[in-house]
Amino acid sequence: MWETSERTERDTLGRMRKLVSSLFLLLLACSLLVGCRNYFLTYPYPWDYSKEKPKESDMVGTYKILKLRLPSTASGVDKGARITLRTDGTAVFSNVPEFDDFGQKFVCSLSGAATWKLDDKINSGWGWSVAFQDYRPATKPIARECDLGNLVFGGILVLSRHAPYRLYKIVGDPDSDTGIEFERTDRQ
Repeated sequence: MWETSERTERDTLGRMRKLVSSLFLLLLACSLLVGCRNYFLTYPYPWDYSKEKPKESDMVGTYKILKLRLPSTASGVDKGARITLRTDGTAVFSNVPEFDDFGQKFVCSLSGAATWKLDDKINSGWGWSVAFQDYRPATKPIARECDLGNLVFGGILVLSRHAPYRLYKIVGDPDSDTGIEFERTDRQ
């Protein structure tokens, strides 16, 4: 009699384990097949986007590379790259990497000056960004991607909901979670 109840209990536990593991696998398969984003596997995290316009005075300063999240084909990035946002609305780039349109290949480094402003339209739906315009390179651009002239460019995301803010430059397809994160090292 004891053997029968123990065996029944073991069978019930085994079925419950199978059910739980099957449900987990089903949930995982659904999220992968349907394209549901698992926010713990993506970057930047959705709660990290700035929803309210940052004060420009909180954005001013020099930013250096904190994290590189790049495809293996995008080598040659100078980790000493800097972006300086000044109070007068000018920005200075020092060896900021630029990639081909697909984000697969490092093309050149931006070094020069531009103007900057906060914008919530350039990366629609992702919060606030820093947009740059009137780029004046320190040396003649060697690639089409680096000849920016009067174009509005950048669209570098502002991360964090309060100061100190970080900057995130998307590289290639936004769904690929590849980019460069900059952190502020000092105030200007």
